[in-house]
Amino acid sequence: MTAIERAARAMYDNVKPDWDWDDPDAELLRAMYRENARAAIAAIREPTHPMQAAAFNQKVSFRSGSGMSDLGQVSVEYDGEPDKGAATIYRAMIDAMLEEG
Repeated sequence: MTAIERAARAMYDNVKPDWDWDDPDAELLRAMYRENARAAIAAIREPTHPMQAAAFNQKVSFRSGSGMSDLGQVSVEYDGEPDKGAATIYRAMIDAMLEEG
């Protein structure tokens, strides 16, 4: 199940309409929920400054090419500005989610 489909189903479950999600005749309604989910996700594509700061300050575990594990901070520069790296990654992930279906 794609992220869009999961979001659409969560919206449906939150509203609890009078129709069954699995009803074969409800495809137009399911499509409406998927489009609403896609619109909501597209609307949050641009991370806020607090979101970027939170991502930038995360300590993550990663493995080097030799297989050694370490705890460090991921920093990805974008146009020479380290604080834009987290936003770039976030947008790329949202774009991939939107393209997934």
